[in-house]
Amino acid sequence: MGVLTQWSNRAAVPPPHREDREVYRLGRMVAGSLIMERLFSRLRQTAPHVRIVTLEGEAGTGKTLAAQTLHSLGPASGAAFVPCTASRFVMAEVQPLLEEARGGTLLLTRVADLTPEQQSRLFDFLEWWEHRSTRDPNGFFPRQIFFSSRRPLRQLSADGRMRADLCYKLIAIRFVLPPLRERRGDISVLAEHFTVEQGAMRDKPMRGLYPAALQRLQSHSWPGNVRELETVISNAVVECEGQWVRSIDIAALSPAAARVAEVPAARVKAVAAEDEDPNLDRMIVRHIRAVLTKTGGNKLRAAQLLGISRSTLYRLLESQV
Repeated sequence: MGVLTQWSNRAAVPPPHREDREVYRLGRMVAGSLIMERLFSRLRQTAPHVRIVTLEGEAGTGKTLAAQTLHSLGPASGAAFVPCTASRFVMAEVQPLLEEARGGTLLLTRVADLTPEQQSRLFDFLEWWEHRSTRDPNGFFPRQIFFSSRRPLRQLSADGRMRADLCYKLIAIRFVLPPLRERRGDISVLAEHFTVEQGAMRDKPMRGLYPAALQRLQSHSWPGNVRELETVISNAVVECEGQWVRSIDIAALSPAAARVAEVPAARVKAVAAEDEDPNLDRMIVRHIRAVLTKTGGNKLRAAQLLGISRSTLYRLLESQV
């Protein structure tokens, strides 16, 4: 009884007030940054019409979850979703996998790791699949084939490490999942989401994180991206004695040298590429920063000049921190 009373007392004391955050959702995907909200919109609009899609992004950014989301929103949602490494698929007997994914979606991962011979096999298979599945849609074929890669396929093709004809076929429809360090507005939203989710999995009611815990998460560079954050939160929920994760519940993160505030080389590289960067989100942020420079850092005045609210200004900047 004493333990129950102790738990109840802890749960009754909420953390200090935190500002409400806008949360974007698509299937099981959750985000708080504008760049991901726009990605969700593209995924939603594209899902009903795709046959071949490639998802690019660093390890742990959520490529498989994005592929599952596309599958669940598309015409093959009623059938199986079957993941497999691309190298295993092209070197093995494909018929069992094709039958398992019949009418559904086949996800081939790590396509950038294929050797030239494996690339040729994959290209020949796709030519055959597109011809046969179009003529016989009820045959033993997946309705959709998705691909994922940790490296940009276009760059691999430019470097001569991927067949150009295969690259063109794979990137006709392409989605890029940015690393967590480039969408830091997602960290708090994902942390809260994982806290509640992990608590439910352990039959341990969780309500969120204290501000100090969130600040600690925000200071980390997250080289392992969303997967690393989920692991950290999972361990914190195990350590937590109440319903709110505290800073002391979070295990030691990476050394200070890996923190975002201390990676000037990455910033220099980003600035050098700005003139050739076609990304709309980053172009918007560069314009906002230019206006902020003119106003001497006065965010209220900058928002007025831009014709947007100050909260929108903060959200736009946060999406690209």
